[in-house]
Amino acid sequence: MPSLPYREARHFLFAMDYTSKRWKHLRARVLREQPLCQEALRYGRREPATVAHHVYPVEDFPGWRFCRWNLIAVSADAHNIFHDRATGKLTERGLAWQRRVSPPRNAPPPF
Repeated sequence: MPSLPYREARHFLFAMDYTSKRWKHLRARVLREQPLCQEALRYGRREPATVAHHVYPVEDFPGWRFCRWNLIAVSADAHNIFHDRATGKLTERGLAWQRRVSPPRNAPPPF
């Protein structure tokens, strides 16, 4: 069997279980605390948030998958703008959120 490229192999090792009870509770908390899309608010718009977005992606920073500080509430449209669906990488707008959200000093290791 041929080996997987590094990014794909990491995805299988650190895949996020979006059906887990822990994730569903954390997602609900994020959307309760931030009911409006944080990206839309930057531009003065009030849109409901429907997605809890990992500022630092789980595939690259699995140790931060359940950290509240690593999640922002956004609309589905904003979430799609943050990701290049063809490559799986963050777009410039997604990277801009990484420049705004820094891991706290007591954050667990990212890996």
